[in-house]
Amino acid sequence: MSKTMKALLSLSVFCFLVSGITWISQSSKVESQSKSKPEIQGQSGTERIDAKARAVKGSDKEPIQNLTAEIMTQYGWENAPSVISNPVKNRIVNAEQKFQDGKGQGITELAVARALNGLVVKLNAPSYAYTSPSEVRELRGHLLASLPDLIGRGRAAGDHARAKAPRSPIDLMSPVEAVYVAMTMIHQKMNNPEFQMTQSERRAAWIEKHSKTPDSVGLKSSPPSGALTGRQQEMESVMQRAAKTIPQQELLSLPDKVLDALGIER
Repeated sequence: MSKTMKALLSLSVFCFLVSGITWISQSSKVESQSKSKPEIQGQSGTERIDAKARAVKGSDKEPIQNLTAEIMTQYGWENAPSVISNPVKNRIVNAEQKFQDGKGQGITELAVARALNGLVVKLNAPSYAYTSPSEVRELRGHLLASLPDLIGRGRAAGDHARAKAPRSPIDLMSPVEAVYVAMTMIHQKMNNPEFQMTQSERRAAWIEKHSKTPDSVGLKSSPPSGALTGRQQEMESVMQRAAKTIPQQELLSLPDKVLDALGIER
């Protein structure tokens, strides 16, 4: 597959491939940064993103552009031709400016789930690739500890974001947060067994987790480090099939359709 096609497909499904079809994460942790990116000046990808999120004090365009660019870089968007990526970036930046200025609406966890489930249908992915508002909320909770200035921050007000309870993200997401959460959820659906579960499996896992005695905790075996599970392999196959079967023109239209589903204005 050509480099341009990889970038196209990555863009079109919000980096479903995360740096290309051939790269699959070795970790089952919830991590937002691409493992293919080196750390810069001692900062991890999440630290750079959070620092740029902290710099957003209102609707000023430059800090929002910097935050959007950092997020997209972490997920490999620099591989896409600028004629493709720039309109998407500009749309996200404009929506964030309106949101920060009080003229745009926040985005719900339901909207994120619906947008991603539309991709699942389009790609004919397995049932465990579907997500839900509760799973989106769970992911945001995982991300909050390392990205407190992005996750659940709401509208900035001068040097202070809207107040929220400690470790509790507010319900409505800004456009930039919603895009980041969507990209990260896709990353988890590709790579993390804990997010590669059907809704019934998630319920069963929740019941099992909360019914364990202290003696039984930790007895469940996990795949050896570096070994791909069957579902990780299956998701890789889904992406390979999509790259071969979906026309390029159709791929080009998917980013705008996803942003439409999220409620981000054109």
